Amino acid sequence: MNNISKFDTAPIFVVGSGPAGLAAAHRLQREGHRALVLEALGRPGGMIRTCREAGYLMEEGATILPSSYKPMLDIVKEIGITGRLVPAGAIVGFCREGKIHDLRSNRLFLDAVRSNLISGLSKLAMTRLGIDNARIRPHLNYEDLSETADFDTMTPKQYCEKHWGLSGEVYEYVIDSTVRGVLGTRGDKISLAELFFMINNILGSRLYAFINGFSEYVEAVAAPLDVRLNAKVQEIIETADGVRVTWVDHAGAAHVEDGAGAIVTVRGDWLPDLLPGYMDADCELFLRNLQYTKCVVMNTGLVKKPAGIAASVVQVPRLVDEGLMAFTCEHNKAPGRAPAGKGLIALMSMTEWAQTLIEEDDDSVRRKFLIAAEKVIPGISDDVDYTKISRWHNIVVYSHPGLYRQLGEFLKRRPRNTRIQLGGAFFSSTNLCSATAGGERAVRDLLPVIRGEVATRAHRPRQNQSSIRS
Repeated sequence: MNNISKFDTAPIFVVGSGPAGLAAAHRLQREGHRALVLEALGRPGGMIRTCREAGYLMEEGATILPSSYKPMLDIVKEIGITGRLVPAGAIVGFCREGKIHDLRSNRLFLDAVRSNLISGLSKLAMTRLGIDNARIRPHLNYEDLSETADFDTMTPKQYCEKHWGLSGEVYEYVIDSTVRGVLGTRGDKISLAELFFMINNILGSRLYAFINGFSEYVEAVAAPLDVRLNAKVQEIIETADGVRVTWVDHAGAAHVEDGAGAIVTVRGDWLPDLLPGYMDADCELFLRNLQYTKCVVMNTGLVKKPAGIAASVVQVPRLVDEGLMAFTCEHNKAPGRAPAGKGLIALMSMTEWAQTLIEEDDDSVRRKFLIAAEKVIPGISDDVDYTKISRWHNIVVYSHPGLYRQLGEFLKRRPRNTRIQLGGAFFSSTNLCSATAGGERAVRDLLPVIRGEVATRAHRPRQNQSSIRS
């Protein structure tokens, strides 16, 4: 018979209401548990934010839902909003020497072979990529990329330099361009495992959009949940038979509440300060060393649609512009994004450019974005009707070579069978689906403890010399 305590009817706290927190709270509620979501911002959604201004429907964060994001699509079905999804524009554009080469999103690499984006010899060289992809594919998933440790030894650039025919145009116009367009950083900075994750779990998918923007998803998931906004959590500790959470509300009043458990979905580098005494020094060091990318997004309404661009997403290689990551043609993506006859594009910065751009005023950002955009869409500056600038201080984890090996060590040492579970996206490549899968995994790990199906193991942090290095 399961152990019964006063906490069986107490809430389970979910800290953060991004995709991970929403997924965790949704799953807890479906399992019959009371979830109390604490969100530091004045809105739920994390990196999902839709805005409608001046007749434009603008995505300030996440913009499309790939068909490969099955955990998210499962939730969409469960909450009954499948009918709110529409097929998004299926064309991805790759820039090269004044031309945009159109490839189908669900046939990306097949079309790359058929196109004249790269030469025949370069296409032949890409067979090496296919061979290695077959080797690593079984180790890739949205919940845990530590299984890729054997491949997590170099960057995509080093990989291309190592193999014949990959270091020239293949790297510049296919590999690095893809890394830039998906992650907003360079192919000489991330782990090779990240590239193969993108190839298998993001690229080559059908794309979907929500009729009224991605915030439809957030609103529908959050609607039946108890979400406290402007609730800044300061500390979470495990007690003898539950957890105690200290948080501050919008008026500055402190709250100390007990609950049955907690799922924490905030940035990984914030966890050691939120969870004092929860983990050993090695685990804390791994988390504190996590670094996140930045991005500035400028939604740009246009008096007319740019001529000759059929793609919904256009990747911008560094040889075209160093600072521009990519841009989306929202009017090609889905209906209702711009007033009749007008266009809407979202220009996005590389993280390296965002380091300085993010601190500049709107006029400076607008001017610099348009200078960069002119290299791909000549004359765009004359057609600007409206702009909205969004600044994001943390997007995805920098997956430097060796990160996923370190993740494996972290997973071996992290506390288990406790009433506090971690549900963030840093267990895998950072994206909406990894966040969703991370929140659901945390629920699976927590519920057996809450229900008394496994014995809670008292955790005593080990103060040995750190072995997880950056």
